[in-house]
Parts: sequence; C-alpha cells; structure tokens
Amino acid sequence: MRRLAPWVAAAVVGLAAWGASAQDKASPQDRTRLETCLKGAEAGKRGPESCIGSIQGPCLKEPGGQTTFGMKECGGREIAVWDERLNAAYQAALSGPPGKQQAQRGSRTLTGADILRDAQRSWIAFRDKKCDAAGLPMEGGTGAGLLSVDCHLQETARQALWLESLNEGEK
Repeated sequence: MRRLAPWVAAAVVGLAAWGASAQDKASPQDRTRLETCLKGAEAGKRGPESCIGSIQGPCLKEPGGQTTFGMKECGGREIAVWDERLNAAYQAALSGPPGKQQAQRGSRTLTGADILRDAQRSWIAFRDKKCDAAGLPMEGGTGAGLLSVDCHLQETARQALWLESLNEGEK
C-alpha cells in the first residue's frame, strides 16, 4: 500500500489539473460581460484596459469566490475570455494587412507574419517568466498561485488589446 501512495497522489493531482483545464473555456455569459464593458469603455471614452477584471471582480463576490480555489477559478474564467480574443486577433493579424506587409531588417526582407510570430513567441516566454516572478513574494504559500494567475490575466488582456489594435484598420 505504501508503494501505491505516491502513484495515487500523482493521479489525484493529475485529475485535478485536468479538471481545471477542462473549465478554461470561455462561457457565453463571460464573453458578453467583457464585450459589454469594452463597448461601454469605447462609448464613455475610457480605455479598454479599464475592462480588465470585469469578469473576475463580480465572480469574486459570488459564493465561494473568496476561497483560494474560487479566486483561481475567477481569474481563470477571465483569462479564458481574453485568451480567445488574443488568439482571434493574432490569427487576424497574421492573415490580414499586418501579416502581409513586408519589412526590411538589415539585408533581410521579412513578412509582417514572420515578425508577428517572433513577437508572440517572445511575449509568451516573457509572460511566463514575469508571472513566475510575480508569485515570488508569497513563494511557498497559496498566495503565490493567486499572484501568478492575476499576472497571467493582466498580461493576456493587454496582449489581446495590443493585437486587436493592430487590426483596427480592417474594421
């Protein structure tokens, strides 16, 4: 039985992680909440960054939202919506005018798509390292994960907004 304990523990952790990732799909309600905020921000002359937290904030007020699990879940819900937007904007930029442009870099001619791919890959590496570092003040405690989730939310939202701004000429 003692030999099985580590394997059982690993299986439980694996199932918990799988369950959490299965919930990382954006819900229609969360998409609508963010879209409504972004339209209001545009109409009210606020910046779109004012909508970062528009899903997480109300979620934290729901029953269970103040638990560590609830806080991670609320952050994950909003990350899922911003991540969808980020991926859609990235694909639009690659296939649209930004991706089709040519750029001289020294003696090389690159397409905008080449530059965008390199930028996105670099951003992902930067985000991951930055958000790992964000948890350091609470390393060893449950707060470290919460700081990391919040960092991922902030960084993903800002990158989505930046990519969307590249495509604004297409609207």
